[in-house]
Amino acid sequence: MFSRYLFLLIIFTTCIFTTRAQDVWLQNHFSPVSGCSLSNAETVTVLVNNNSAVVMPSNTIQVSYTVDGGSLTNQLLSSNLTPGASWNFSFSVKANVSACGAHILKVWVTRAGDSNHLNDTVQWTVQNDCPVVPGTVTSDITVCQGANAGTLSLSGWSYGAITSWESSTDNGATWTPIANTAPSYAYNNVSQNTRYHVQIDGGFCPDATSGYATITAQAPPVAGTLSGADSLCANAASGALNLTGNTQPPVQWEYSVNNGVSWTTVANTTTTYNYTSLTTSTLYRVLVDGGACADVYTDTALIYVDPVYPQTVLNGSDSLCISNASGMVNATGTFGSVLGWESSIDNGASWTAISNTAATQNYVNLTQTTFYRMITEGGQCPDVISDTAIIYVQTLPVSPSLGASDTLCINAVNGVLNLTGATTPIMDWESSTDNGASWTPISNTTTSYTYNGQQQTTIYRVMLNGLFCPDYYSDTAMIQVDTIPVAGLLGQSGTICEGASKVLNLTGSIADSLYWEFSIDNGVTWQTIVNSDTTDYTTPPVTTNVMFQVVASSGVCPPDISNSVVLVMLPAPTANAGTDTSIYLGESVMLNGSGGVTGIWMPGATLSDSTITNPVATPVVSIEYVYYVIDAQGCIGSDSVLIKVLDPIEFNIRNVITANNDNINDTWNITGVEFFPMTEVKVFNQYGKLLYENGDYKNEWKGDYKGTRLPNGTYYYVVLKGGTEEEYKGTLTLLGNE
Repeated sequence: MFSRYLFLLIIFTTCIFTTRAQDVWLQNHFSPVSGCSLSNAETVTVLVNNNSAVVMPSNTIQVSYTVDGGSLTNQLLSSNLTPGASWNFSFSVKANVSACGAHILKVWVTRAGDSNHLNDTVQWTVQNDCPVVPGTVTSDITVCQGANAGTLSLSGWSYGAITSWESSTDNGATWTPIANTAPSYAYNNVSQNTRYHVQIDGGFCPDATSGYATITAQAPPVAGTLSGADSLCANAASGALNLTGNTQPPVQWEYSVNNGVSWTTVANTTTTYNYTSLTTSTLYRVLVDGGACADVYTDTALIYVDPVYPQTVLNGSDSLCISNASGMVNATGTFGSVLGWESSIDNGASWTAISNTAATQNYVNLTQTTFYRMITEGGQCPDVISDTAIIYVQTLPVSPSLGASDTLCINAVNGVLNLTGATTPIMDWESSTDNGASWTPISNTTTSYTYNGQQQTTIYRVMLNGLFCPDYYSDTAMIQVDTIPVAGLLGQSGTICEGASKVLNLTGSIADSLYWEFSIDNGVTWQTIVNSDTTDYTTPPVTTNVMFQVVASSGVCPPDISNSVVLVMLPAPTANAGTDTSIYLGESVMLNGSGGVTGIWMPGATLSDSTITNPVATPVVSIEYVYYVIDAQGCIGSDSVLIKVLDPIEFNIRNVITANNDNINDTWNITGVEFFPMTEVKVFNQYGKLLYENGDYKNEWKGDYKGTRLPNGTYYYVVLKGGTEEEYKGTLTLLGNE
C-alpha cells in the first residue's frame, strides 16, 4: 500500500513541475555602447535569464537582433539554461554601427511555451560619433591698422559642434573666447596682429581646434626721406639717390625737369635710383606703397646741373724703347689758366701732381709707360682735365722659349717645335748644323715649325721683331739624330755538358751599348744578363738547354737583336756512391759505386783500389769519399758517401742492415752496447706497429719478424741506453732482401 502511495506522489509531483509556467527573459544589455569611431564588427552582448524552475535546453532558446530595423540575426544558445540561471550571451555575428550618428539596437529571445512575452525584448540607442575634422579658418589677410572690416570662415570642417571662436594677440600663447558658434566671424577695426581659430566639441570623440588664420594689422606707412641731393657739372652728372626711413617698399620713382609742374614715372621699385648723364636740373620723389593703407609720397631731392666746358687737347703721345724714352707733351687750342699737370704709371688708376703751370711738359729717361694730363680752371664746373697723352715705354723683350730639345732616331726624324712666351712678332726661323757657327733662314713667321727627315743633328732658333727696341732671338732647341744600331753575329750553336761553361763571341756590332739575354724556354721569353756590355761572354754553369742573343742600342733608335745560339745541355751521368755508414776504428767497409761508363774514387789513399766500383775502405778517421763517373759523351757526374770512424767505446746506433751474409752489417749493430747492459730497443714499421722488442739487446736482430725476413725499406727505432735515461730515436734501413 505504501509503495502505491509513493508512486502516485512521484507522478503527481512530476506533473506539477512539468506543467508549471516557464519564463525566459532578457534581463539587461552590455554592448555595444556609445563611443567614437565604432566599427562594423561590434559585439552584441545581452543577459539571458531562466525565470523558471526547469532546465531549458540550449536548442529551445533563440536570441535575435536587428540594427536600425535592418536585417535579422538569429542564434541559438550553445548551452542549457538551468533554473534561475543568467547567461551573458554574445552573438557571433557582429553588429555594424560604423555609420556616424545614432543607431537603434533591438534584441529579443523566443522559446516555445514562454509564458511571459513582456520581458523578452530589450532596445537601446548607440551613438557613434566620428572624429572631428577641424578644418582651417580662412584666410590670412593684412589690413590697415584701425580701419578695417571683413569676414573669416571655417572651411574643411566635418563632425562635432562649434562651441566658440577664439583670438590671440601673442602668437597663440594665450587665447580669448569669442561668443560665436557660427562657421563665420565678422571682424572690425583690428588694431594689432591677431590669430583666430575655432573650438569644436567632438561628443564621444576628442574635442578639436581648427587651424588658425592671422589678421596682420599694418601701421600706416612712413614715406621716409630722400638723400643724395647734389650740384654737378654736366660732364659728370651721374650719381645715386637713396630712400631711407620708409616702412613700405617703393611703388615707383618720379622726376620733374620743370620744378614740379609735371612728373614723369620711372619704373624702379628699389630704395636706390642711379641717374646718369643729366643735362638739366632735375627734381626726384618716390611713391611709397601703403600696403593695406593708402600710398604716400616722400619729400623731393634736387640734382642741380651746370653746363659742360670744353676739354683741352694734348699733343705728343709716343711709343719708345726704354733705352731712349725722353721727349715733350704740349697743349693746343683754347683753355683757361693752367693749374698744374699730373702723371700716372698705373694706366690712370692713380695720379701724381706735377708743379708746372706751363702749357708744355718735358719727360726724360722714362722707365715705364706714363700718362700725362693738364688741369685748367673750369668755371662753375669742376676744374677741366685735359685728354691724356700716353708715352708708351716698351721694356726690352724677354727671349721666348722653343721648349725642350729632343733626340730622335735617324729613320724617324719628325716633329714640331713650338715657340712660347713671344711678346712681339716673329721675323723668321733659322737652323744650324755646325753647332751654331753659321745659321740658315727657314722662311717661317709662325709660332711652330715642323721638321722632317733630317740626317744630322740640327739646332733651331727664332728671330723676333723688337718693335720699339732692337730685334732679338729666342733660345735654341737641338734635335739630336741618333744612328741605327747593328747587333752583329754570334758564333754557332752546339752541345755542352751539364755544369760546364762556354765563352761566346760577338762580331761585327756597331752600337752605343750592348747587353746579353738568355732563354730557357726555347725563345718564348728572354731574361736580361746584367753587366753584360761586352762582345765576349762566359756563360755560367749550364743546367738546362739555353739560348743566348745580344741586344744592341744606340740612343733612341729601336734596338737591334743578333742571331741566337742554342747550347744543348748533355745531362751529367748519375753517380751513386752508396749509403753513409759508420765503422769502428780498425774495421773496413766495402764501398759500392755505380753510374757512367767508368769511374774513379777520391781520395784513394785508404782504398784497396780507387778505379773499381766496390773497393774496400779502411779509414782511420771519418772521411767523405767522392765517386766520379764519365759517360760516353765525356760528361762527368759525382756522388759522395760519408764513412764515420768511431771509437770502440762509443755508443753508436747503426742505421742499416744488409742481410746478405757478407758478415758486414748482417745484424743491427749498436756500437758499445756491451758496455751498457739492459739496453732496451723497439722497432716499428711506418704505421706504428711494433715489430721487434728486446730489454737487453746484444746486437742479435737480423731484421726479421716472427721468423720471417722483413721487406726492404725504412723502419723506426726507439733505444733506451742501459743504466741511463738517454733515449734515442731514428730510422733504420733494411737492405739485401732482393
